[in-house]
Amino acid sequence: MVMRLSFTLDPELVDMIDQYASGRSIKRDKAILELIEAGITHVTEGGSIKIEQCRSFEEFEIIRKNINELKEEFVEMQRELRRIRHTVEREREEEAGVVPFQSKKWWKFW
Repeated sequence: MVMRLSFTLDPELVDMIDQYASGRSIKRDKAILELIEAGITHVTEGGSIKIEQCRSFEEFEIIRKNINELKEEFVEMQRELRRIRHTVEREREEEAGVVPFQSKKWWKFW
């Protein structure tokens, strides 16, 4: 049974696969199949695979998540600043007291 899979690869890995494919004069999909089969054979024979490299798309997702968190914090800081400014203005108005002619609009005097 044939199964179609979809996965994301970073550009460096795609370049390595393309080099492998061009060296053997085969298409990219055939090269991926050969590399997967070779990896499975290697592991079943007792070999081990070390993957220490963090993929660039994973790093991109981490950076995107951090930026979104920073945006949320920034929005919350803006809200807090508005609350503080409103409180300060309210206290200043209460301290100064309202003079009657300042509380009316200019057109109400006519």
